[in-house]
Amino acid sequence: MCSILVIAPTTANIYQVIVEGFRNYAPEFHTEFMSDTFPRYKYKSKWEKVGNFLSKVFINRNIKEIYYRKILEKRFAILKEKYDIIFIIRPDHFTNKELIFLKSKTSTLIAYYWDSMAFYPRKKKIIHFFNKVYSFDSLDCMKYGFEQLTNFYYYEPTPEIIDKTVFCISHIERKRYPFFNQMGKFLDENNITYRFLTKQSKEKLRSPYIEYLKESIPYAEMLKLSNKYEIILDIAKPDQHGLSFRIFEALGMNKKMITNNRSVMAYDFYNPNNILVINFDNLVIPKLFFETPFEPINEAIKQQYHLRSFVRTVVSNIKP
Repeated sequence: MCSILVIAPTTANIYQVIVEGFRNYAPEFHTEFMSDTFPRYKYKSKWEKVGNFLSKVFINRNIKEIYYRKILEKRFAILKEKYDIIFIIRPDHFTNKELIFLKSKTSTLIAYYWDSMAFYPRKKKIIHFFNKVYSFDSLDCMKYGFEQLTNFYYYEPTPEIIDKTVFCISHIERKRYPFFNQMGKFLDENNITYRFLTKQSKEKLRSPYIEYLKESIPYAEMLKLSNKYEIILDIAKPDQHGLSFRIFEALGMNKKMITNNRSVMAYDFYNPNNILVINFDNLVIPKLFFETPFEPINEAIKQQYHLRSFVRTVVSNIKP
């Protein structure tokens, strides 16, 4: 049996969906998983914290980074001798030395960039390590010769009682805060109900339009919560040309969508009745959008974006 090693962050719980996807939709492969996320380092004292700060400034030595690399060495030590495919999401988390080690473990090292290159410059420096690079960003694919692989949906729930509220649950960082504030203000002024949820970030930004969660909601629970609402809001970062998971989640749940990501208009499932593309320089949301029902998408088109298709694309790089 062929084998595949999936390496991904564990912070968003979506890695569980991806790993189960490989196990369910590529049964001819034995699938293993390795996390690239580390337990948080706890300083032994305030003096150790001060010492590490000085160490980073003057001798470029970070005890937290050393701690993380040692954990990774232990994870590497229990890997198999060889894998047919190693599939890495967020490979920019690894040093060059670590990528060379992983390359020695396989004849097919594949990267998946599910963020735009503009946000993580290191991704450009490590392209040469990989046999293939997939990206969700259409502009990056054209610029760097990557193969496009979109995000996906897997959740296809039975219909629930629909709340007309505009709903979004997402990580909301500094670059997108002004857009959520503008949207919340607009919806308030137009008597449109909404609910924006996020876990408080390290930046500790506050907004009267956003509900803050003490803990992250597991991905599966987040989808169940989203299914209670009719309209999903997606706000892309500036310079983002790939479609976020929100858009594909809405596709799987047959939900209407409001987004500022104009890239969606180039996709075959785009229907202006279902997806309203907004411009924050001139924010307008026609009332008709809330009054018209969702128009079903052709099933053959929809299935192209299912987790099954994502998995089969990756494993098609070798013949079992």
